[in-house]
Amino acid sequence: MLLTIALSLAAPGQTFDAASIRANNSGKNGSSMVGTGGSAGRITFDNTSLHDCITFAYGIPDGRNYELSGPSWLDSEMFDIVATFPPGTATSVIRAMTQRMLADRFGLQVHYEMKELQTYVLTVAKGGAKLKPNSSTTDDGAFIYSDERVVFRKSSMTGLADRLSSPLFHLDRPVVNRTDLKGAYDFTLNWSAKDLTGPSLFTAIEEQLGLRLAIEKIPARILIVDNVNRAPTAN
Repeated sequence: MLLTIALSLAAPGQTFDAASIRANNSGKNGSSMVGTGGSAGRITFDNTSLHDCITFAYGIPDGRNYELSGPSWLDSEMFDIVATFPPGTATSVIRAMTQRMLADRFGLQVHYEMKELQTYVLTVAKGGAKLKPNSSTTDDGAFIYSDERVVFRKSSMTGLADRLSSPLFHLDRPVVNRTDLKGAYDFTLNWSAKDLTGPSLFTAIEEQLGLRLAIEKIPARILIVDNVNRAPTAN
């Protein structure tokens, strides 16, 4: 049985001071989102898909695209958006403002449902984890992906699961963390999707990191798009 939860819009007053939205039909590669921290009083989405705007607004982390269900064109319709707000506004409030903007300008309506998904569950292998703890208090964690290896610096296990869920690793389903390992770690995964003679991702993770991926069906909260318009209302 699916659990449906109605979502409320941002509270009164949680709206951008001003917001300009324009379609980007340049076809260029790459997009950016600047100002989510709120210090400058401006957030800029450059050549950003409506899909990414929605995942930001509702706090869906990178690598968890499976948590949003909507029309396929959400990934192909690109926009340039500039919105302003009082400097120092908290990120949580900026997300609420973005929700309101998407509802007002694109007619976005959504709700949550609980669904069972086939997932990969990340656990500690029998021999134990082979990870180097990082006790640094700085927030300069790094993720470096190359054709020969993948380097993680100051990564949590939830962060690792989110990365493995991304298209870079070519898995056909999401990954969830059930290692019970706390804190952050440094590690390198000597693996490449292009090296057909090297170890599989599953083998590399188990032999090099002391972790294991296994398939399991688990409940997940999915954001369902009920209505959204391709074009926003005029500025």
